[in-house]
Amino acid sequence: MLKNSLRVKGLGIFTILIVLLLSGCGSSGGDGVPTYGLTVTVHDQGAGTVTSSPAGIDCGADCTENYTQNTVVTLTATPASGYVFVGWSDACTGTGNCSVTMETAKSVTATFTYRVDCSANDTYVPATSPLITLSSTGAATTSVIVMHGKTGSPLSLHLPPLYTDLSNAGYDVIAPYMPWSGLVWDGSMCEAMNYIDSLAAQEAAKGRNVVVAGHSMGGAHALIYGVTTPSNEVKAIVTMAPGHFPHILTVMQTVTAPSIALAESMVASGDGDSLATFDIRLSGTTIQISASANDYLSYHALDQYPDVNDVIPAIELPVLWLSGDIDPLTTLIDMAGLASRLTNPDSDYQVVSGDHKEMVSSSGAPIDIWLKSLGI
Repeated sequence: MLKNSLRVKGLGIFTILIVLLLSGCGSSGGDGVPTYGLTVTVHDQGAGTVTSSPAGIDCGADCTENYTQNTVVTLTATPASGYVFVGWSDACTGTGNCSVTMETAKSVTATFTYRVDCSANDTYVPATSPLITLSSTGAATTSVIVMHGKTGSPLSLHLPPLYTDLSNAGYDVIAPYMPWSGLVWDGSMCEAMNYIDSLAAQEAAKGRNVVVAGHSMGGAHALIYGVTTPSNEVKAIVTMAPGHFPHILTVMQTVTAPSIALAESMVASGDGDSLATFDIRLSGTTIQISASANDYLSYHALDQYPDVNDVIPAIELPVLWLSGDIDPLTTLIDMAGLASRLTNPDSDYQVVSGDHKEMVSSSGAPIDIWLKSLGI
């Protein structure tokens, strides 16, 4: 009796092993034709969806389906608003539709990434040409484009020492007047990004590598520029005390809410290009600027201005993020935490001495050392 009992147990274990092995290879449908599982993974949930033909996969929500042997399944990737489809991996490659033949279980990964698309917008044309500081050590091989902060200009007192330090280190410095210069804002966010792209193209045409940098509001836009599909000549991004993040600064949302409502009502009535007076947040105070309703919304409306939480992990270029050790924004917006989400392994976060403005004069040497470590 004991031997029979052991024999039955042994047969049971053997049967279980057979079932497990068969399940790894697929199962049989009602007509005896084997079926195999197709599993889809979407990198960055919410960035896009993948659907199948024949039906069965609708991922996000339903990412696994069984198909009969030799069924050809075609997968289509559809990016969400603000995202682009990067491509397939595992059982498929490329960026077109993915077709797999189900002769065995298969897995496919779809990767989407965030992008700011300014291709339909004009390019900002400032009234004043950029301030240019040439390398003091001979012909430069790298040009650094430096965007100033909110209501500032390339001549703001804390910026020229940086130009001098970078010039002495062998870089040409291009310091443009941005649309947010002074108290009259005369261009949109996308127009500003297209302007930086045009300056980068001019420097690239000289055979230069290009680095895009910025301080405060310019620093926020240096990050945004990193997700506008920069040219190959743009090698790195430098952000110094970035300071315009309306999605995470609730005090900014409170200050600008009435002005956003005014601007939206102007747009709805067909007056989006008309000038008006709007509130902005600057250095802990509320001040007023003149701008068109459309331009104002491009910097402050949460459904128009890029969310830094989407921007940072999507930047493919290396980023140097510099913060001031006594700048209140360093802790207020948790710059170290934001910078930790950068994905390029050559990115770096450093704290330098100074408050929100003073830290710029401490940034030249760290920028030079970091760029040289990258071979730029």
